[in-house]
Amino acid sequence: MEHENCPVLAAAVEHYDTTGGPVTPAAIRGLLERDEAAIETRFRQLVDCELLAPVENGYRPTVTGREFLDLDVECGPIIVDTEDSC
Repeated sequence: MEHENCPVLAAAVEHYDTTGGPVTPAAIRGLLERDEAAIETRFRQLVDCELLAPVENGYRPTVTGREFLDLDVECGPIIVDTEDSC
């Protein structure tokens, strides 16, 4: 995947942009080597950090989520606390 800093978010954005509609964990499961439950957990964390937003029938990427993917960083230098409010 092109965006190694958050492959689940990158797959969600790619699916959303390709289809023009909401994305679900099931919809991107084939793009990642993770089970659907793990993707669902990551989606909840991304929502908590305002990188994805819930919409009817799924999720959409936020402007902040897109900007995060555009950062010129490799996996690791960004810390996002998904346990507390972001």
